[in-house]
Amino acid sequence: MHISTNQIIQARNRSPRLLVTIIAMLWVMLPLLAQAQQQISGTVTDSENNPLPGVSVLLKGTTTGTVTDAGGNYSLSVSDTSIPLVFSFVGFQSQEVAIAGRSSITIVLADDLTTLGEVVVVGYGSQDKAQVTGAVATVSGQDLNKRVVTNPAALLQGQLPGLQVVQNSGEPGNEGVNFKIRGIGTFSGAGTDPLIIIDGLPGNISALNPNDIANVTILKDAAAAAIYGARGANGVIVVTTKKGQSGKTSITYTFNNGTTKATALPDLITNSAEFMALNNEARVNSGLNPIYSQDQIDLYRNATDRNKYPNHNWLGDMFRTVNVQNHYLNVNGGNENTSFSIGLGHTNQPGVMRGFDYRKSTLQLNLKTKINKHITFGTNSMIRYGKRKGAPQGSTDQFLATLAQSPLYAPKLWDGSGRYTFRAYSNEAGNKNPVAIAENLSQNTDEVYAQLNGFINVELIKGLNWETRGGANYRNAKSSDFRGRIPMYLYSDLSAQNFVDVGTLGLKVGQAQNLYTVLYSQLTYEKQMGKHFAKILAGGQQEQNRADTLGASRREFPTNQLTQLNAGPADGQTNYGTAAEWAIRSYYGRINYDYDDKYLLEASTRYDGTSRLPSDNRWGLFYAFSGGWRISRESFLTNVSWLNDLKLRGSWGKLGNQNIGTYPYQNVLSQSVYPFNGLSTGFYAPGLVDPNLTWETTKTVDFGFDARVLNDRLEFSFDWFKKDTYDILRSYQVPLYTGLNAPTVNNGKIRNIGYEAQVAYRGTIAEDINFRLGANIQHYKNKLVSYGSRDISDNSIREEGHELDEWYLYQWDGIFQSQQEIDNSPKQPVVPQPGDLKIKDVNGDGKIDASDRTYTKGRYPVASYNLSANFAWKGFDLGIQFYGSWGQKLYVSGWGIEPFRQGSAPTTAWRNRWTPDNPSTTMPRIYVADSYPAVQNYNSTYYLQDASFLRLKNLTLGYTVPSALVSKIKMQSLRFFFSGDNLHTWSKYKGLDPERTSVSGNYVAYPQNRVFTLGLSASL
Repeated sequence: MHISTNQIIQARNRSPRLLVTIIAMLWVMLPLLAQAQQQISGTVTDSENNPLPGVSVLLKGTTTGTVTDAGGNYSLSVSDTSIPLVFSFVGFQSQEVAIAGRSSITIVLADDLTTLGEVVVVGYGSQDKAQVTGAVATVSGQDLNKRVVTNPAALLQGQLPGLQVVQNSGEPGNEGVNFKIRGIGTFSGAGTDPLIIIDGLPGNISALNPNDIANVTILKDAAAAAIYGARGANGVIVVTTKKGQSGKTSITYTFNNGTTKATALPDLITNSAEFMALNNEARVNSGLNPIYSQDQIDLYRNATDRNKYPNHNWLGDMFRTVNVQNHYLNVNGGNENTSFSIGLGHTNQPGVMRGFDYRKSTLQLNLKTKINKHITFGTNSMIRYGKRKGAPQGSTDQFLATLAQSPLYAPKLWDGSGRYTFRAYSNEAGNKNPVAIAENLSQNTDEVYAQLNGFINVELIKGLNWETRGGANYRNAKSSDFRGRIPMYLYSDLSAQNFVDVGTLGLKVGQAQNLYTVLYSQLTYEKQMGKHFAKILAGGQQEQNRADTLGASRREFPTNQLTQLNAGPADGQTNYGTAAEWAIRSYYGRINYDYDDKYLLEASTRYDGTSRLPSDNRWGLFYAFSGGWRISRESFLTNVSWLNDLKLRGSWGKLGNQNIGTYPYQNVLSQSVYPFNGLSTGFYAPGLVDPNLTWETTKTVDFGFDARVLNDRLEFSFDWFKKDTYDILRSYQVPLYTGLNAPTVNNGKIRNIGYEAQVAYRGTIAEDINFRLGANIQHYKNKLVSYGSRDISDNSIREEGHELDEWYLYQWDGIFQSQQEIDNSPKQPVVPQPGDLKIKDVNGDGKIDASDRTYTKGRYPVASYNLSANFAWKGFDLGIQFYGSWGQKLYVSGWGIEPFRQGSAPTTAWRNRWTPDNPSTTMPRIYVADSYPAVQNYNSTYYLQDASFLRLKNLTLGYTVPSALVSKIKMQSLRFFFSGDNLHTWSKYKGLDPERTSVSGNYVAYPQNRVFTLGLSASL
């Protein structure tokens, strides 16, 4: 190509003009270019200042957007700042916000109760909350984790109406949390537990890290639980763990450190001189000789050397204030095809009782991958490793050993040698020294628990999905229990050495292994046809469980330092091993139909076959029917401005219970020796069996409603139910001359009737303070409808027409004040003395005998309730929870109530005992427990205490640092918080804990913990 000179000159002349033109265009485009590169960031919270993960942030009318991370933070590049942002999230009102030149936008989303909890997790799937016709209740993991606890099961207390949660102990790693849904449905303890489902498969909620929980739903009536058939009679607890959120990967770290001590301990008399004088008085009252001379009493009263003559409090030796630490790290993220959530936690939990400690680590992996638009697979799996240390004979025995000590001596000799003591004087009863046990002996348990869960979901055609999910729960626990002999000495005689046997010098090791496997496969089809909507579910499931134990022991080890099994002699060694299996196969289905989102119908069924029953009765059919009417959508109510939604619902169904033992219908052989010379070994059948054993069956009726009013600010729900359980499995007594154990038979029926109510109100004060007030209450009463016999125990009775195991007691009628009063009273069971308890002659026959025992109400609470309040103001959040129960009475006797049991110190309440100079009408004269045959030893209402209580369960105060500040240190969010748990209890109950309803004694169980916690949660 040829370019002339003129063309070059013309191009040079145009260059200045072209440059000016380009500069002018750039000047005009610079704002647009700057706008295209503008970064918008901020935080999204709810009305209580809690960060909201997973909120959709979109540039309106475009596909440009993102989602908030675990800390509620987002960051988005926008090309046109004149277009508003739209923030949306299920359960909250969407917001449209103008950018208006801002680079940081913080949003508070208001609850939208028209969609709040829109999707509810139910059996084998989920439903829109508006279409649910069964009795269900749901709580989010965000609400649960406002409390700081190490066992997630305890978090559910008071949160869900219809679910009773009782924590019987504060022992680390062994809290004894029990669940009951809508009362007691059977005689056997194990058979009353609800089924727990974790991410679609049966599991153990206590194994989870609390921070990994996304939400918990309970299925209470037959309509909700019938899909689980033979495992749903006692209700179902469905747990969903946190799933990954697509978008930027977020890393969240949570740490808290808590100061922990016992909520309450016995108030014992620890003044030695007072103890000795009271002991002498009690022995004289009991017809025994006093054991302390006045010189000994004066020696302690006037002593100046309190090391040698102490006023010792053994509870101070055995109970301590400890620090509990929790660490949790979560990595969450993904893209349009894959999402993941990885949670890693570690807990270090020393016990408030010396010698008890627990450590655990957890790993939760949730992964979901989309191969294409039709196939998705993934896993929801976890593993926990725990290491628990305790006393060889358990926490109860250690507590009793602590109570059995007197204030006359300390755990170690006063000479500073470090040698252990066991009593002060030779004429006292000797006891195991709990401090010596805590410092020298232990039972150690190492446990690995894994819940493996995998799934695949295939969309076959539009509306038709095929899902298969399988998994395994594996537990392996190894224990080592070393019990030795420890030299102990008289506190008053340093040379008097004694060896006190604290469990026979020896070692016992054991291993327990359990493997549970499950697989289900199901088809789900749903279709919308105009105003008609239908959804059909059909599937099958196979479950199998095997439990094995193995153990061995040897005794008479030469020293406490040799703790391996082969260090002990073979003479007297033992070994054992057990194995048990069960399996169940099931077919299930459910049909949902609604018309115009107003008229709702549901039917579900399950056909179960179990190895736990004989072949002729092995299969059972269970089913339920329910309906709902969204009456607020009718034309005659649509113009009621204050009514936002009202749904009426009802259900009826039949469920089963297969938690009935492994081989209740089979003859099990036991090994024994020939009774005459003991030389031959053989096997025999120890008991009778019923070959016609069949299912325990439960039929339930439920009527309820759900309502929202006042522009969705106020919501409430109510349920009334009746639950009948019949063909209950129980032992049926046979004549003693048979020499055989009683067989298990179907005989008995229990009825539970009750109601549940829940209310919540949300609002704003002065535009700056957002609040939510909530309350729920549950009431039920049970009655033994049929039983076939009348069984009377020490203090209760099992009889038709009465509540199960109703109190059956003598009626306490005051304190005898004089011999004349005794002479004029009905004949007592034993000859009383002034100051003894008086029993009422109920039938008026002039004597006190068994016919004067009467039925006494109060075995179960009339109602339990929960009150909560949450406030948020400018980054601060405050949450308060109260939990209570009323109407229950507990029978309290034995340790801690009766004085001088095995030499134990009495409580300070005995300072108000009856004496001639103090004619008390509430406290009898003091005595030695188990040594005085007065009516103090009779089961009377004197020992029945009102266990109604109101407990300040939790108070949490938090502060979330503004995002504008934390962004300067490259963080997404930062929150500090303080939490207090089990802060105060209002109750007339004289025991340690009115909540601990399953403990028959007063001070014999490991106390619950009062915890003060400081912590932080930070997201990157």
